[in-house]
Amino acid sequence: MLFWESSGAMGFHSMLVLVTWVGVMLTAIMAAAAIAYPLALPNCSDSCGDVKIPYPFGTTEGCYLKESRDFFINCSKSHDQPDQPMTGDLSITNISIEGEMAVMMYSSINCYYQNGTPMSNNRPWLQVPDYTVSVTKNKFVAVGCDTYAFLNGTLKDAPFTIGCLSKCNDTRNIVNGSCSGIGCCQIDIPEGLTDINFAAYSFNNHSDVWSFNPCSFAFIIQNDRFSFSSAYLTSLRNNSTLPMVLDWAIGNETCEVARNKGNYICGANSNCSDLKNGSAPGYRCKCKEGYVGNPYLKDGCQ
Repeated sequence: MLFWESSGAMGFHSMLVLVTWVGVMLTAIMAAAAIAYPLALPNCSDSCGDVKIPYPFGTTEGCYLKESRDFFINCSKSHDQPDQPMTGDLSITNISIEGEMAVMMYSSINCYYQNGTPMSNNRPWLQVPDYTVSVTKNKFVAVGCDTYAFLNGTLKDAPFTIGCLSKCNDTRNIVNGSCSGIGCCQIDIPEGLTDINFAAYSFNNHSDVWSFNPCSFAFIIQNDRFSFSSAYLTSLRNNSTLPMVLDWAIGNETCEVARNKGNYICGANSNCSDLKNGSAPGYRCKCKEGYVGNPYLKDGCQ
């Protein structure tokens, strides 16, 4: 009887120690997660509105990588709206130190009056040397029943063009969620494409489909933010911008070349990896295993 009482007491004590140890570990993990590692250079803002701005990006002179103006972020201010980070004319919704930037990219919208007279059209473009269109996160899409579209750019230092077409006589054959050429077509974007521009066109000025589709649309859009619907045949004219993801990297040199030239920026406790995607090589930095923080700062990985 005494044996079982003693065993029970020891078991309770062991369980209490285990619970206490787990509590200590959870507290340590939560404390580590709560540590605010520096994102920006000293005395530089690390946010604009709700968007974090990690170095090599910055919102003021001396706060972004000086070798490239592409890393300057214009923190647009308005008295009645939250501050909005911009790169050129594009609104930024997120910047990750893993090498991605989420933006709102303009759409190409080509509309016609009922008699076939052109109403409006535009040709969006993006020319930023340090950015490429993410091939894993985006697709090129054209929407319309009398539509074809081209995506142009530079690939391996040469002009490059791809396109697709979409036709339909009415909405009965359109399948929502499908983008295979009936009301909607899509194509993959080649890796390393830069200096892009794109435009939507019409075969017959939408004269035969005007009652339900007066416009052609073309855009680059984030994969998980688009599923085709027949409603888009008209409603997309109200969406001048759509979400797109850009890839960014440091310069156009390899890690080894940058180290030898003295313009290498990966900080302590970080690794460097070459980014070889066609016409935009460059490199990226990443904290070594066991370290967290911004690897582009001198002592950013802690």
